[in-house]
Amino acid sequence: MRLITNLLFPQPSSCALCERKAAQGLLCRLCQQDIEMIDGQHCERCGRPHEGLCDDCVGRPETFFVMNRSAVRYNEKMKEVMSLYKFRGQETLAPLLADLLIPAFTRYYSSLAVQAITFVPIHEQRLKERGFNQAQQLAFLLSLKTKVPVINLLERNRMTEKQSKQHRSERLHRLEHAFSLRPNPPSLGNVLLVDDVYTTGSTVNECARALAKAGMKVYSLTVAR
Repeated sequence: MRLITNLLFPQPSSCALCERKAAQGLLCRLCQQDIEMIDGQHCERCGRPHEGLCDDCVGRPETFFVMNRSAVRYNEKMKEVMSLYKFRGQETLAPLLADLLIPAFTRYYSSLAVQAITFVPIHEQRLKERGFNQAQQLAFLLSLKTKVPVINLLERNRMTEKQSKQHRSERLHRLEHAFSLRPNPPSLGNVLLVDDVYTTGSTVNECARALAKAGMKVYSLTVAR
């Protein structure tokens, strides 16, 4: 398994974010210290650091996923990492991000009978621009480590503006019905949806809407929140 990962994503000897020597993994110790794990109290639905249900979850008209959990805070360091990974094509960062997902999966979902891992799809035009789907890569690497199979269940119906360029209200509405189930999906119960970042939850919720219509119970796991 480690051999396969290393062949697909060869690891550099220097830190992926600076010129210092990498410690265990892809980052130096100083950069590792800037990554903040999410622990303590959090919203029972979306995983945001909060006691009980947060205002975002209370205010959402409909929620189609059971809960989301995320590994780390989306701080300045993680924004840098995600930018390098998604928009500058540094796919060697994929194993680092997948390694962050493992403790969160173990903590929140290891006792859940997850039948399949799926991922947020991107539009064909975006795939051509970027060259890869980051959520699909992370789902694949998570599957290698958890032995839960990856099934491509969703497709994107239309291209939307990048989430980072939209206000919260725009994100909540522009993604409505943007995803649909692929033809002839298998009959599944608990499904784990993987993505890179949870912001407003609109992407996760709209993906879950499509999956829930087929009777699936949707849980979500993202790298950052």
